[in-house]
Amino acid sequence: MSDLPEYICHRARGPIVIDGLLNEEAWEHAPAVALREDGAGGQPRQATTMRALWDDEYLYVAFYCEDRDIWGITTERDQPIYEQEVVEVFLDADRDGIGYVEIEVSPLNAVLDLFMLLRDDRRQGLWDWDSDGLRTAVVVDGDPHHRCTDDRSWTVEMAIPLTDLFTAPHIPPQVGDVWHANFYRIDRAEDGDEFSAWSPTFRRNYHTPSRFGRLVFQE
Repeated sequence: MSDLPEYICHRARGPIVIDGLLNEEAWEHAPAVALREDGAGGQPRQATTMRALWDDEYLYVAFYCEDRDIWGITTERDQPIYEQEVVEVFLDADRDGIGYVEIEVSPLNAVLDLFMLLRDDRRQGLWDWDSDGLRTAVVVDGDPHHRCTDDRSWTVEMAIPLTDLFTAPHIPPQVGDVWHANFYRIDRAEDGDEFSAWSPTFRRNYHTPSRFGRLVFQE
């Protein structure tokens, strides 16, 4: 039996304002799942939860990251923010394991969005691709501009336009549609970096479509 996880993504029961607060009633009906340490699948030092919803226009994804030392530098779009602290969403809408969308958001609300191509471990990111209607917001409980401050957490909320998921079998999804997906976090701490995943890759390489879980669209 496969150990790959499955997330039941419910249709949002009302409007969602992308402000990083997650205080809409709709989010109360989105199950929160914990990310695991990517290398061995155990409990990470700093906990992260993810939840998701959808409607006819957007896939909504939210992360809550416990963080004792929140850190970021870059504010511009399409920079290598994976070298800093980020959360990441990988979406393989047609489940071919070859082409998938990658979206990263940092504590400073910097965004990196790519369309990735992968075959036989040969990887190419299409950096010119943008999710033009992507909306993101971050709320930080702490100071992300300085290291070793008294930090507590950061929350990310994003609305990913379904029309940018060109390989999806249906736009918007039909109830029962299944995409492959994974959700990640990179934490850069003074005592060592930590890599977390919803579906751990067990090889410290997020670009492992064979380890993507199932994102199932339901009412």
